[in-house]
Amino acid sequence: MTNDFDQIVESHFKEKRDIFGFESIVKLIEEVMDNSSFMLEAEEAPPADGEEQVIRRPTIKITELWGKTQNGDREVMEALMRNIQGGTVKAKIQSVKDFMTNEAPAPGEGDIAKIMTYLIFLDTFASIVNDYGASVTGFLFEAFLAALFGGTSVQIDDPTQVGAAAGSLPIEDVQLAIQAEDKPTEIKPYSLKVLGKHGQVKGSFKNIVDYFLDPAEERKTDNIVYLIVIKDAEKVRTSKGTLKMGAWNGKLKFYEFVISRANFLQLIGAPKTVPLYGYAPYIHKGNKMTIRPDKNRFPPSANKAYKDEDGLGLIRYKMPDGSDIVEPITISDGDELLSYQVVGEHDVIEGAAAKLYNPEQYKNITTKFQQAGDIDRQVFQELTQTDGYINEKQWVITHGIYADDEYWIGDINLDPGLMREKAEEYTRSLNESVVKIFNAVGALTDNLNRYFIGAKDENRKIAGLEAKRDAEVLKVEVDKTIREK
Repeated sequence: MTNDFDQIVESHFKEKRDIFGFESIVKLIEEVMDNSSFMLEAEEAPPADGEEQVIRRPTIKITELWGKTQNGDREVMEALMRNIQGGTVKAKIQSVKDFMTNEAPAPGEGDIAKIMTYLIFLDTFASIVNDYGASVTGFLFEAFLAALFGGTSVQIDDPTQVGAAAGSLPIEDVQLAIQAEDKPTEIKPYSLKVLGKHGQVKGSFKNIVDYFLDPAEERKTDNIVYLIVIKDAEKVRTSKGTLKMGAWNGKLKFYEFVISRANFLQLIGAPKTVPLYGYAPYIHKGNKMTIRPDKNRFPPSANKAYKDEDGLGLIRYKMPDGSDIVEPITISDGDELLSYQVVGEHDVIEGAAAKLYNPEQYKNITTKFQQAGDIDRQVFQELTQTDGYINEKQWVITHGIYADDEYWIGDINLDPGLMREKAEEYTRSLNESVVKIFNAVGALTDNLNRYFIGAKDENRKIAGLEAKRDAEVLKVEVDKTIREK
């Protein structure tokens, strides 16, 4: 049986290529579609036996090597991903979404190179997001993105790659070769976050301050782009009737925002603007109303802004001169009192922000930044004197800030059912022989694995026979599809 396989390989693949390897499949795509010495015979691919047919895709070895340049895994992935259109993250997301939502070409008119590229992208991305834990998903996503943009794009996993200052870790996960429309390619630092719905973006305050202080040319420290990927989910009702966030529904939402020295204080530890309460004039309108001192307080159910530190409701009304109402009074339409109400708004530092600066620090730094105009590294140095830097606290940007329409750049649906449906649709657009070639390669690989390392006894013999038949189909379809002029 082994000799039969050797003869098949030698007689049908004269170039001695590894027909079962990923590089060979990429080369086959290029030969079918790009080489001018070959012609492609277009034929429609009707479903076999009434069932939908889906073209087999190569099994991708997901690897961190995608994040590094000048290695075989990266070169192969770059070769496949070059057909994903767009020079920016937003443009590529839109390109993938268009592939998923647009109607497939007519039967026989599909572009095999483009279709395989997008299907492999979807398969690989879905696996990265769904098959691994959070930390591994983030790491592999970084490598995947570096390969997707190619060229000098690289994953940052070592401080020495960017000349980071001693004692400070890089905040940039990748540097991507971004080409905006009608502009030259620019290397941009990105920090990537894959989060659940309503997840928070977090990081080391010391490391991000050090980033903007670091003069190392490799760090591109004028700004950094944060790319946030949200695994969307719907609320579901539990058996007890309460609502909780359900499992990922297959949808990914993408947000992108830039942090620079100029907008740092508006995004990192920014104070929260809240209502300011106090006593202000109140003119009564309507029927007469009697105010009794023992009833002149906000109820226990009132918002905490209307209660004192002990939880007791504050006095609701006072006399026009600010004195307390000590005995029942009746007021009519047009009478004036003082009532406790919203009188304005003010900024407060609370939550995670309170761990970064105290109010005095924030006020002083804000004043210096405003006076400087151009916030250079020397001015930015003020942040090294804050509580957050000295005590190495975490900064936080909440969902309510980054999930703004201003930062939304697109979404992709990786629902398995929808992906299968689109794969069937695009398979119908390819010529029949091309589909048979890829499916025969996949079946041949499966059966060879079973024959050599999996099956035993009679099952091994069956696997060998099936592998031989797959190889024969592969030869017939290659001869039919690719022919020399």
